[in-house]
Amino acid sequence: MAVVFGALAAAGGGTAAAAATTGAVAAGTATAATTAATGIVSLSQVLSAGSALAAIGQGFAASARAKTEALFARTEAEQEKAAGAAEGRDLAREHAELRSEQASIQLANGLDIGVGTPVNVETATRKQAERNLSVTRQNTRNRSRMARLRGRGLLTEGRAALLGGFGKAGAIGADAFQLTG
Repeated sequence: MAVVFGALAAAGGGTAAAAATTGAVAAGTATAATTAATGIVSLSQVLSAGSALAAIGQGFAASARAKTEALFARTEAEQEKAAGAAEGRDLAREHAELRSEQASIQLANGLDIGVGTPVNVETATRKQAERNLSVTRQNTRNRSRMARLRGRGLLTEGRAALLGGFGKAGAIGADAFQLTG
């Protein structure tokens, strides 16, 4: 940072010197032309340093934004787990209510619920409930995994943005070095 401020001071001083010695340049003083060229080079260096710092800042900002989005994705994964657990409880409760309703209807009709068709109905209902619970659990795992995967991808994207900012700053520095020698 001190280098940037020093270059700014040098650029300001060099530009002032160039303005003050314009008459001397007209008179043929080679020293004034050198001072003016140095002021322009210093200003170019300062602008390049500013651009490089801006590129790094953009990289840090993009990285922070990606980290925040990744945190939201991890939170979403936990919410998916909680929602899946609640849906599983709801399905289990619905199965229990359905089974009770079926048993009540069968008893009201005078059927023995321990043999024959009532047992087959109960078995089919239980198997369907187990399939529904299994599908619900699998869907919950998939949604949760996708949210976690998206979070990991966002973290990777953030690291890439940060490295890209430093890379862009390096390219700006290399271009400035080539221009000024």
